[in-house]
Amino acid sequence: MTIELPSRFEDGLQKISDEYLKVRGMSRQDLREHMERRVLRDANSPQVGETAPEFELEILSPQGKRAGETLKLSSFRQKLLGLIFGSYT
Repeated sequence: MTIELPSRFEDGLQKISDEYLKVRGMSRQDLREHMERRVLRDANSPQVGETAPEFELEILSPQGKRAGETLKLSSFRQKLLGLIFGSYT
């Protein structure tokens, strides 16, 4: 399935060197398909400037243990807050 990629992906795809693809064991088509899957997967994700969906997280102790308390995103309404999701390992 071929979909139209955002211009930043399309431009990036054209700039990727053959050496980069070879090291990763991918063809240009493999990379394009990977990018297409990402675009489709992220289609319903919140975009920059949109209100984040409500969620609740469990608070951990300084030792990383469960503290038995939770925190809702909405408790920060009207306050500046940065959300960073990703791996720290």
